[in-house]
Amino acid sequence: MATKKRITVVGAIAHVMARGIDGIPLFKIDEDRHYFRNQLSEYLNKTGYLCYGWTVMDTHYHLVLRCSDRPLDELMRSLNSRYARYYNKKYHRRGYLFQDRYKSIISQDQGYLEELIRYVHLNPVRAGICKGLEELDNYPWCGHGVFMGKCSMSFQNTETVLKRFGSNTVSARLNYKKFMEEGLKTVTDGWIVDKVRESNRGVNKKDEPGCWVIGDRDFIVSVINKNKERLRLNHIKHKYSSVEEVLEIIAEENKLTSEEIKGRSRLGKVSECRKKFVYLCCRVLGFSVDEVSRFLNVSGPAISWTLSKAEGVMTKKEISKFINLPPG
Repeated sequence: MATKKRITVVGAIAHVMARGIDGIPLFKIDEDRHYFRNQLSEYLNKTGYLCYGWTVMDTHYHLVLRCSDRPLDELMRSLNSRYARYYNKKYHRRGYLFQDRYKSIISQDQGYLEELIRYVHLNPVRAGICKGLEELDNYPWCGHGVFMGKCSMSFQNTETVLKRFGSNTVSARLNYKKFMEEGLKTVTDGWIVDKVRESNRGVNKKDEPGCWVIGDRDFIVSVINKNKERLRLNHIKHKYSSVEEVLEIIAEENKLTSEEIKGRSRLGKVSECRKKFVYLCCRVLGFSVDEVSRFLNVSGPAISWTLSKAEGVMTKKEISKFINLPPG
């Protein structure tokens, strides 16, 4: 039986978890964790996904991500396959390393992002690896210490999250720590399951797309519809052979030069055209984040961030100039 595609919605939050088959330890020594972390950083950059939270345990790992235009399967398949090859070669074993496929839940941003990060970052405490938040502050295999300023991690997006807790770094860390302390009493291992059930009232079949989404009913319906639209757009045939050609058209229509749009100017018109360019290339025409980031000479996560701000930047009439939508 063919496996179901995981839901991917550009700009949405995804909680991802993968576990070793038959409960075997995925990470036996710190060298394994270092290797995994390096691969995670590499593939986040390639796919344009943003990482807000993460925890590496002995038998499994958790990630809190903001989706780019690339399918979640692409990131996870590459990450897990690379790590499995490393692991099997190092420990002289064969066969599958991960139990089934990874699990993923798409979540509404408002309110849930902070809760997901707390749930993921408290894993070492709930498992007894860390006795409390003071030990968690210095635990190197979790994103909590990065938020607390105890260490740095290039692939973790800390600024975006800390801004939700305060207007400056000091107050943000104090409020974040208080939030985590409250979670010690309220967040259990079953929290995520409870949230899924609460969001999917009356929907009990695990194969229903809605069962893998956390949020209000309107958000769940929106996620499913956006996912269908993404799959539909993947089949659109367009006539453009390069992102440069697309940029030239946008520049000409807006009486700008391609170099102006490629630059770092934040002037209203230029910035708006840059968003349109990124949105068209990645969301509509099917060019990869890698292609666009190389062309603009910025990182994959920077393109992902632009995409998260580009929703609604173009009208259907504007988009129709670049594609011929299939029937239906």
